[in-house]
Amino acid sequence: MIIVNKFGGGIIEGAVSIKHLSKIFENFPLQDYSVNVFSAFSKTTNNLETIVKNYIQGKKEENEKLLNELKVFHLEIVSQLFPKAHTIFSIIEDEFKKIKDTFSRIGHLENDKFIYDQIVPFGEILASLIISNYFSFIGIPNKLINATDFLYTDSNFSSANVDKNATALNLNLKISEEVFKLHKNIITQGFIGFSKNNLKNDSKFMTTLGRGGSDYTAGLLGNLLHADKVVLWKDVPGVMEKNPKLFSNEKVKRIDFLTYDDLSGLLQDVALGLVHPKTLKEVKEKRIPLQVRPFWDLDSAGTLIS
Repeated sequence: MIIVNKFGGGIIEGAVSIKHLSKIFENFPLQDYSVNVFSAFSKTTNNLETIVKNYIQGKKEENEKLLNELKVFHLEIVSQLFPKAHTIFSIIEDEFKKIKDTFSRIGHLENDKFIYDQIVPFGEILASLIISNYFSFIGIPNKLINATDFLYTDSNFSSANVDKNATALNLNLKISEEVFKLHKNIITQGFIGFSKNNLKNDSKFMTTLGRGGSDYTAGLLGNLLHADKVVLWKDVPGVMEKNPKLFSNEKVKRIDFLTYDDLSGLLQDVALGLVHPKTLKEVKEKRIPLQVRPFWDLDSAGTLIS
């Protein structure tokens, strides 16, 4: 079986959640393979968006401060997961150097959305690097394969459209049966891709899929890899009968089973924002079961949509 998991920044926010994450894989069936889609860690995307905005407005000193705070945030997480001599510390330093180098290279005259897409994806890149290195450190087999090496899009920066045919061809090369057999668990990023369209010298540039794009990435990979299931790990028990944020004083029940059409209706109301509509479209097209599971309760199956 191939399982596609998606883990959002709302649940992966520090060392405690990363250690808890490992429990999912320690109990993973030996005969199964997984593709694991990660968002940036908690609030990292918001912070990078502020950094991009400051850069465009010429607020250099403020940006230096915010970038340093973001680097310290990631270094503090890894300091609780790795020994001091581990290479992950220099890897993180290198990624933040790349951010500064990118700002120097692209200049202030570029399109704002283009600048956004060359900087904000570093949140997902940092998260996936830390997760992959941690899994290797504790003995969970895995391979990091960057979405910027297979998820091909147009150049509609900040809301890029995926070229499914080109992406499918790339996936056949990058995530083959041999790769699964060797590494079992693939680590990658949500929300981001790459483009070469209409750009000078056929250069490769990062793109983003718009807010909620990590859920979409998971559904898309499920579709193109002919996965047996797509699992969205959330900070809620599953799909609920009522929006728990609006009915906090009531006991709101979880719905155990839904059809695709049932969920589509609920996404307009009580489950608004819980699942990206494009995710549902991708799994429905191939009739792939979609599971919404609570990250902190591994004994719960959450809600199954099929």
